[in-house]
Amino acid sequence: MNASRHPLSRWAFALGLVTAPVTFGLFVLAACIGASASGWGYALGGVLLSLGLLTKPWRTRRGLSRAGLGLIVAVAAVRLAVADSPRVHTEQLPAAGTRYLNRLVDERDGTLVAAHALLRARRLPASDAAGFLPALESAFARLAREEGPVATPAIATWLGLQSPESFDAVVITPEHPSPDTAVVMLHGFAGNFTVYCWQLAQAARAISATTVCPSVGPSGAWWTADGARTLERTLAWLKGRGIRRVYLAGLSNGAMGAHVLSSRVASSGIELRGLVLISGAERRASAPAVPVLLVQGTRDTMMPARLARDVAARMGKRATWFEVDSGHFAFLDRHAACEEAIRAWLLRQEGRASR
Repeated sequence: MNASRHPLSRWAFALGLVTAPVTFGLFVLAACIGASASGWGYALGGVLLSLGLLTKPWRTRRGLSRAGLGLIVAVAAVRLAVADSPRVHTEQLPAAGTRYLNRLVDERDGTLVAAHALLRARRLPASDAAGFLPALESAFARLAREEGPVATPAIATWLGLQSPESFDAVVITPEHPSPDTAVVMLHGFAGNFTVYCWQLAQAARAISATTVCPSVGPSGAWWTADGARTLERTLAWLKGRGIRRVYLAGLSNGAMGAHVLSSRVASSGIELRGLVLISGAERRASAPAVPVLLVQGTRDTMMPARLARDVAARMGKRATWFEVDSGHFAFLDRHAACEEAIRAWLLRQEGRASR
């Protein structure tokens, strides 16, 4: 039989016509963002697969398709095996377990693609977007250098899989963890990203606290009923592990959520030691009865600094104000200063508790 008339040849060619635009587009994106090793592996595998499907006669060239498919499978297998660790772990709560699909793609690749798209569409104010991409790339470089491949809850989040009945949480454990203290961080708009949780964990290490970052939907609407239940079940899970004291933190929408939901912590039977509100606060929320650290960028237009200052003023002596010359993404582009401020504040609170 002529190879070009092989029964599978026409089907393979038609499939190639479908996959080629996608795979070549992914290859171009990989080049534009400087993809991770696994991102390049997926992109190259897709191109080889499509070339093999489009090449005639397919019967004699299908080794190219097999090579591409084999590369994709190999990259996925490696990430499934290594993109999680006891120190930076993604847990499915409230029942124990893990979603393996969260290991398949490097968080850096998807986040940078989305960031480039937002900037090109001019969806971010200029004052907030300045330095955003380099700061994001630097954060992922630090994460990769310190921890290697990690899983990301963002995949399950954008697939609509987060709910109070089953949600992902990033759990970051210090070398010598405190048996009874944790920091819980609520994520902001666009979903839960391991890189932000890891940055906060660098500060939480100063008090040997385990850092836990639960997930809601992409909007980060923690003030909704689902957000409240997700936090309550996170606290119940921590209590079951012997945690008696928590600091509740939040980033952007998560900061607003932490401010609103702070009163829910007491009902969990866990002591709330303080709040850390990063790039956000809810001016209509009642003033909490615990110390509060507010970390804010001066040029933030998405969560204006003047609103956060007003919130801090109403809290009086309970509030500690820390401001840096940055926009909304101060936790990225001024990460060292922000982490040091949080670290120092946590140490002061623990010092007061030990008196």
